[in-house]
Amino acid sequence: YVPDNAVRMFMRKILQLPVKTQLALKLMSCVGSSCSEYTLLLFLEEKITINIEEEGMAKRTDKQGQRSEMLLFLNLAIHEGLVKKEGINYNFIHDQVQHAAYLLIPKEEKHLWHLRVGYNIWLNVPEKDEDKVIFIAVDQMNHGMSLIESEDKKIRLAKLNLRAGVKAMSLSTFSSCASYFSN
Repeated sequence: YVPDNAVRMFMRKILQLPVKTQLALKLMSCVGSSCSEYTLLLFLEEKITINIEEEGMAKRTDKQGQRSEMLLFLNLAIHEGLVKKEGINYNFIHDQVQHAAYLLIPKEEKHLWHLRVGYNIWLNVPEKDEDKVIFIAVDQMNHGMSLIESEDKKIRLAKLNLRAGVKAMSLSTFSSCASYFSN
């Protein structure tokens, strides 16, 4: 058990880090306590507050250098003892560190951040690797579903939920597949 004042302590420690390190930690906190480097490289970027409706869901690969730079800032969090790298995975050292980073995202922006992370994962993944990240991408987009106004984008997300549900069924993860089919 870690008391609430520990969360505040972690928040203060995070706020003392460079802005880009804070951003990397907040982005990582959206996906949970652990994330593979491969997946991080799909969504780490500086621009979060965007007009979702102007951006399509077409594939793009124009920001790889910026995402690699953001990974360097995440490595500073390793040096500060907030994150550890185990093999190909980056892990918060404790769920309270993840919680602290997540609390630093303004409440009214959380859905946008999740939607942005999901979009970035899906838009940047090579087609051959889509099945590796479909669950995390769709889960993130579903968190921000309320922000999607375009019928076209809603239909595309519904199709991605169907695809994720079918994949979950093929893996016999029936409780997961039910959530995708209900969205």
